[in-house]
Amino acid sequence: MSKYSCSGKTFSAKEDLKALGLRWDGQNKCWAGELADDKLDKLKELAMQFSFNISKDGIIVFGDEK
Repeated sequence: MSKYSCSGKTFSAKEDLKALGLRWDGQNKCWAGELADDKLDKLKELAMQFSFNISKDGIIVFGDEK
């Protein structure tokens, strides 16, 4: 399992992000948490669909900086 965070246009995906086990981090204004490696593909699908970024250790691993 690895720690990921999702930022950007996440509002429409919030229920899906909750279902994956991520939680809202109000201080950093992102969804964050540990994610099993087998769930990463689903997270990437959501990021493509809703246009948000996925970061690991503060580095964007999927998406862009816009």
